[in-house]
Amino acid sequence: MSQGTTKKRWLALQVIALGFAVLTTGCATVEKQIVHESVAETAKTLRYLYTIDNVVLGSNDIFKRIITGGESYNLTKPVAIGVRGDTLIISDAGSLWQDLGITISDPVSAIGKAGIRENESGFGALYKYNLKTGHFEDLPGAGDIIQGQISDIYIDKDMSFYVTDVEAKRVLHFSADGDLIREFKNAPNIFSPIAITLDDARQELIIADETYSHLVAFDLKSQDPIYGIGSRGEGPGKFRIITDMIAIPDGFAVSDRIELRVQIFDRKGEYIADFGRGDIMFPTALAVDPDGRIYVADKADSTIKVYKVGKLVDVVGRNGYGAGEFRHISDMKVLGNNLFVVDSLNSRIQVFEFVPEAKSVALLN
Repeated sequence: MSQGTTKKRWLALQVIALGFAVLTTGCATVEKQIVHESVAETAKTLRYLYTIDNVVLGSNDIFKRIITGGESYNLTKPVAIGVRGDTLIISDAGSLWQDLGITISDPVSAIGKAGIRENESGFGALYKYNLKTGHFEDLPGAGDIIQGQISDIYIDKDMSFYVTDVEAKRVLHFSADGDLIREFKNAPNIFSPIAITLDDARQELIIADETYSHLVAFDLKSQDPIYGIGSRGEGPGKFRIITDMIAIPDGFAVSDRIELRVQIFDRKGEYIADFGRGDIMFPTALAVDPDGRIYVADKADSTIKVYKVGKLVDVVGRNGYGAGEFRHISDMKVLGNNLFVVDSLNSRIQVFEFVPEAKSVALLN
């Protein structure tokens, strides 16, 4: 008997035992394993919760997978996510790999996860992840339409979602099942769409363009551009190379990797303030928590810098492989009191809990 066959049978027996345990306790959920690390524990604004990195088993039928052969996938290069409710939509720009046998790093959460595949366009996978059940669902229709890598994903209230198809110079709107609904493409205004958000009150899609160095608002019904914010240059209201843009209470925050700052605009597009000069070296992603603190991922030192009313109040993380450590943060998204951090070079998504402002102030004292 070959070593590979022996290994596969041994692992299969483990899965069978786990399978019976799951069947007696009901549908499996993701096990949120707490990893205690000094970097995670010393942060004043974020508390590490768990990591999403594995996609295990190509079918929910455990016994069928054992008989026909098991599949084990890891995230290889997650670059962007959208989050709403119980759903994560993840773009993975790497190639998924198949292991011999069944590899389970977290066997309890592995049970019940469905398989995914690399899309036909060659730019990686686009799929859903259910935060409650740990179930993965691939979105081949959406993935095969996209012509280039995705830099941002936004999930709407009806669970339809928008993605930036950067190389194709467009933003695509898909149904919750991944069917194409419409396309936002406008050569004079969009060349490298880097970030997107929706203004529900005005029924507008706001697109930040890296190359043209501006924000453009599109009417959701007509799909026509209706106004712009900012222009290329130096100084208030000007951009050089936009890396991210998010909606904040009463406005927008925009990061710039040449100007090395974050600018704040009101809903009318008027410049309000900027911050981060001298602190930020290479901003890549932005997020805002329920207390109004703004989180800036800095590629230069693999940290997340936290600002309150323009003042630096915390620095989270460092370069590394452990909990609360990063190698390249390509996206961040907020869901309730949690921050989802796409740690691209570490092939994972780390999930943190916001420490309430009152408690963080107490810690500072």
